Amino acid sequence: MISSSSTIEFLILQISVAFSPGLIIALIVNESVQKSRKNGLQVAAGAATGAVFITLITATVVAFVFNLIPGILTSIYIVGIIYIIYKGVKTIRAEIEIDAPKVTSESFKAGMKLNLLNPKMWVFYLSVLPIFVESESSIFQSLIFLGTLTIGVNLVADITYAFLSSYFFGSSSLKSKKLINNISGFCLILIGAYLFFSRFF
Repeated sequence: MISSSSTIEFLILQISVAFSPGLIIALIVNESVQKSRKNGLQVAAGAATGAVFITLITATVVAFVFNLIPGILTSIYIVGIIYIIYKGVKTIRAEIEIDAPKVTSESFKAGMKLNLLNPKMWVFYLSVLPIFVESESSIFQSLIFLGTLTIGVNLVADITYAFLSSYFFGSSSLKSKKLINNISGFCLILIGAYLFFSRFF
């Protein structure tokens, strides 16, 4: 499966991504403030449910493609590293948005739809998770394990934002959001560089 060292590396990467404010976080905060904390938690639960489907689909796709094209994991590895570094730079340079996506359905469904229709989620699962697969004989199982860790970390981050929604909603928190983005971005860049040098040098 996955070694403990790779698991720790992946958790550091995932924490950097999960706590960086994005669409789901904005929706959770908005629902928590405008309606209730319960609604914010429903968004988090919906997002986690959507991530379960993404995990199953991407694990199946990557395992199937590898069976057709052995050795493709190296190409995915390179693409994944590029995406991690790109994500880090973009996170640092991102403008902080206060407005949340418009909700047209109940909170749980809104969270699930937003995750399922978010192309960034699919790119992350397809290009980044395979980087941490260590055994080509257990690709599907490894990706399910990594996907489960991703869902867990994201859920912790989402619940945290739901409970701290009143603080993260106000414009006075822009500096805090920017600080979180800067820390997350630098971590992603460092992790991407580490993964590159540890694999190819």
